[in-house]
Amino acid sequence: MAEKKENIITHSMYSGLILGGLLVVRDFLSLVVFNSNTFMILLLSVVGFVIPFFCIFYFTKKFDKEVLNGSISYASALSYGFYMFFFAAMIIALFSFIYFQYINPDYLAQQGDTFINLLKQLNIEEETINKYESLLTNTETPTAANAAISSLWSFAFLGLIISLFTSLFFRKKKNNAQ
Repeated sequence: MAEKKENIITHSMYSGLILGGLLVVRDFLSLVVFNSNTFMILLLSVVGFVIPFFCIFYFTKKFDKEVLNGSISYASALSYGFYMFFFAAMIIALFSFIYFQYINPDYLAQQGDTFINLLKQLNIEEETINKYESLLTNTETPTAANAAISSLWSFAFLGLIISLFTSLFFRKKKNNAQ
């Protein structure tokens, strides 16, 4: 049992590194390279939605074949998926911290202005815009560390939710014939 637990951690670290790396590349492209190209940002958002699902299916199936010889349980698939997302979240949080602290330190502070400009472009009522402006001026801008920790826990929680559902596809029917 200890060997399977170790293999779950080892394999999920590897797959989490790949998932996290892919999402960091996606984030880098959308924040730095294509930050003013709306179509590319939309396309990268769709890619960012598909990548986690592809990775969880691909790597869980690979783990099932290579380590468990096709006998994965719901609990093992759930654990594997959660660990994979948690390790990916660590990579994403590290990138977030570096980006918000060193590459673009004004990014978090500018998000309020970006939101207000978006509301104006959408022709939202001036009264509503004024309420949001008042709210944003009274709200403290998060630090790079707070943003990184928030991204870590939110992506890990997202992984748990996704794993709860995707693990259903990996459970094996019990064989009653003996």
